[in-house]
Amino acid sequence: MRGVFEPHERLKVEHLVQFYGVGHSPIREAILLMSESGLVVHEHQKGYRVAPVSLADYDDVLAVYQRLYKLAIEMAIDLADDEWEERVVVQLHRASKAKVVEPDGEPEAREQWQRAYWEFHGALVSGCRSPLLMQLLGDIGFRLERYVNLFAEPSEGRRSADGEVLGMHRAIVDALVARDKGRAVAVIDDYFAASQPVRNAIKERLRSSLTAKRGRKHAD
Repeated sequence: MRGVFEPHERLKVEHLVQFYGVGHSPIREAILLMSESGLVVHEHQKGYRVAPVSLADYDDVLAVYQRLYKLAIEMAIDLADDEWEERVVVQLHRASKAKVVEPDGEPEAREQWQRAYWEFHGALVSGCRSPLLMQLLGDIGFRLERYVNLFAEPSEGRRSADGEVLGMHRAIVDALVARDKGRAVAVIDDYFAASQPVRNAIKERLRSSLTAKRGRKHAD
């Protein structure tokens, strides 16, 4: 998900054991888990590779994630209770204190920042009370984050630093507390729309990367 390994790169267990300094069993378990979420693919008689990237895959994953996210929020509001509301407010407070770390920052620090926001969004969708829907959102979310880590530029993370994202998160929570489903969905649509320039830039760099790889392949 961090983008440490290139798309379609072969994953050799021995190399991963040395790279991460852990045993064979945890590596094999991790590969199996990532294959279930679509981050790793298995090729017959060739083993496992990092999942490839494509414009079609990015568009598909993004569209499905946005639809499922709004569905989860609508279900959560229908089933809302005080315990869920408190959980969401607490996670928003924690996320607001997380230090923004941009894509070129120290990987461990960026992962901590990402985790704070994942936990906030996880608290939001947990109100849907559907383990299947939450698992789907988690798996698809990891696939989206891989595109960000691979193709986003540092400057594209600064929208979080100036408080715009935090302001939208607070607006979502306000709508949830008011049990206003229509308002919540409208704010989420605004939230997705505000990040469209970032997604366009990711797609442009993805397109350039794929074109360059095709050029090298033809040259060989």
